[in-house]
Amino acid sequence: MPSDKHHNPYRIFPPHLMILAAIAMHTLGRMETGQSFAHFYGLPLCAFAVWLAFREKNRFIAAGTTFFPGEPSHKLVTEGAYRYTRNPMYVAMALLLLGLWPLTGGWTPVIPVIVFIGLIQHYFIRREERMLTETFGEDYLAYKARVRRWI
Repeated sequence: MPSDKHHNPYRIFPPHLMILAAIAMHTLGRMETGQSFAHFYGLPLCAFAVWLAFREKNRFIAAGTTFFPGEPSHKLVTEGAYRYTRNPMYVAMALLLLGLWPLTGGWTPVIPVIVFIGLIQHYFIRREERMLTETFGEDYLAYKARVRRWI
């Protein structure tokens, strides 16, 4: 077992949690309304969310640093959507779930969205912020003071 204090402890990653949340949303919506695919007006938000997630993932790749939660970063990325939110990929996942919500036709499917955001906040963002503070020090703290965590 590596002794690196930044060894990636995760077996389940945010996209996995997002997929589980989407399945839970569908199930809750089906139980509440008895239907699937009720309203499609959230799909443009889904498309935007997918575009944003891939755009910002590619920004990490271009910068030569990792986009995997729990792995140490080699560069502090502050361009693109990172000028407006410190976590655009997590914002994109939450927006994707919100875009899927109208498909359910119900109100209870918002519960998995809230749970997803809470889990991301508690299990991923907090740890990542500690690691970034340790790695980039004052540069990250200045960035953190300028840019909101979510939106």
